[in-house]
Amino acid sequence: MKKNWYKQTLMVIALGVFTACSDDNDNVPEPPVNVPTETVGAYILNTGNYGGNDASIQYLDMEKGTVSTDLYAAANAESLGDLGQDLCLYGSKLYATVSGSSKIVIMDKNCKVIKSIPLTNDENQPISPRYMTAIDGNVYFTAYDGTVSRLDTLSMSITGSVKVGDHPEALTNANGKLYVNISGYGSGKSVAVVDIKTFTKTKDLEVILNPYTQCITADDGYVYVVSCGNYAGDSKKPESEWIYQSMQRIDPKTDEVESICPATYIANNGDNMYILYAEYYLPDTHKAVIYDLKTRKESPFINISSIPSPQSMNIDPVSGDVYISNAPYGSTSDLMIYDKDGNFKKKLSTGYFTSKVVFITNNQ
Repeated sequence: MKKNWYKQTLMVIALGVFTACSDDNDNVPEPPVNVPTETVGAYILNTGNYGGNDASIQYLDMEKGTVSTDLYAAANAESLGDLGQDLCLYGSKLYATVSGSSKIVIMDKNCKVIKSIPLTNDENQPISPRYMTAIDGNVYFTAYDGTVSRLDTLSMSITGSVKVGDHPEALTNANGKLYVNISGYGSGKSVAVVDIKTFTKTKDLEVILNPYTQCITADDGYVYVVSCGNYAGDSKKPESEWIYQSMQRIDPKTDEVESICPATYIANNGDNMYILYAEYYLPDTHKAVIYDLKTRKESPFINISSIPSPQSMNIDPVSGDVYISNAPYGSTSDLMIYDKDGNFKKKLSTGYFTSKVVFITNNQ
């Protein structure tokens, strides 16, 4: 894809995205993957305000360094909906879970709607979709009816669902399995394991309290889960009962779980795990570090005091730049960009509660 063509058409083409969704070409055998040499742009998902019906998708032009207005609204003359939860670029399409509006939206790369799928339970009550991962021509998503569902990318229809537990949240795929955080609305202590081939739940793995927004497969092949604990430092609880936010590692070959270190948000690039740690009631513990997955040593990254309300963290797969959103309640967000060593590069203004950045590379 040439940049000039992109600027004229606002189209973006990529074989994959280095986020929760990856490695797709809509059920067609994959050609050899060319190593990307440039990131040409990125989609920015803004969750929006609760009940505000103001979720949005913007586009970051890497060459110009500018952020567009709402692409979805421009393409469809309407809002994406209430609470845009997750965004996935997979093959030729974009997928969005819109939790408050109880729907999955399938779009082309201009954010023009191809199909919108309303989600209801057996009693025809709306259910809230949450997070996505994708593999082998299917997008898998969690929902608050306690399920993971399978969406076929060719037929654009839901072809099955499996019960996994109370309030499932983030999920990933590794070694032929789905790993699903079971938050239990704050009381959960497990990660559900689903065999992808049979699409059945096989077991629950015990983890630290409240696994929630992050469950990722890192470049080393391990699954990393962040548990939110119970708001350690809350004066209503004695210190002996505090459960801290933590990153854990799951070996997808054995399903053994290991506790690693404190963490609130994580993002992976090669051997490095970038970690933000920000317990709400314990400001003295706040830090941002680079954790070496091989040596298990930490090194400083940035001064986290410059980001008082972190909402998300994503990494450009080519440059290694780290994008961290600062999302104060009731205000639009700032997207802070640092290089891989923590040097500040740029601040961009984005929408309400920026929750994800999905990068597009030139590897097609």
